[in-house]
Amino acid sequence: MDLGLRDRRALVCGGSRGLGAAVAAVLAGEGARVVLAARESAALHDHAAEVGGVAVPVDLTAPDAAATAVGAASEALGGLDLLLINSGGPPPGTFAELDEAAWAKAIDGTLLATIRLLRAAVPALRASDVPAIVIILSSSVREPIPGLVTSNVMRPGLAGLIKSLITEIAPVRINGIAPGRVATERIASLDAKRAVDTGAKVEEVMRQSVARIPLGRYGEPLEVGRVAAFLLSPAASYVNGAIVSVDGGMVRSLP
Repeated sequence: MDLGLRDRRALVCGGSRGLGAAVAAVLAGEGARVVLAARESAALHDHAAEVGGVAVPVDLTAPDAAATAVGAASEALGGLDLLLINSGGPPPGTFAELDEAAWAKAIDGTLLATIRLLRAAVPALRASDVPAIVIILSSSVREPIPGLVTSNVMRPGLAGLIKSLITEIAPVRINGIAPGRVATERIASLDAKRAVDTGAKVEEVMRQSVARIPLGRYGEPLEVGRVAAFLLSPAASYVNGAIVSVDGGMVRSLP
């Protein structure tokens, strides 16, 4: 299938590693022109070079960062068609463990960063003939994750935002992806923390997680990247307001 992504102009946030890097790689492989926005790092510049894209070093938790990223992408690409919003996971911990600073970090890094990106990007996207947004969420939008109370609060809030915006920003399409256990640095760090908290070995923590997944394994970042590329593409032109699980069947709640 031709996704219709050739020469489409995409801003990929959190594009230096993990799921953002995977989405950028798939988009570029389909012929899209990509700008990768993330904190300054060698990984950001290296991955941008690998996919033939442009690196924009920016801390998206800063109040003015969204406007900077969108402006730089629009200037580099001559406009904007597609936006992938992907933020680092909020601080882990139970409600009793988290102080106000941790909650403030979660709000700034997950909720406010997304709101600012949407505010900055939607006017630019309205000039496109195929405008689309995808927000990377979490399986916590459908089932709370033990020890990740901040995600259990923030991610469902973003799902509610997606549903609220489908009318307000149309014809700009907006969808979300709810990944499960995908082999990223974030998941590895969460598994390591759970091992420390429970006194188990990391291998046992992973075994317990895999036991809940009908496909019997963790996902790969590119498996999320391909779904995101489809949702951003003109091939998904009538998909709007969807929250798509990419979790190997782990979460079995009804939509």
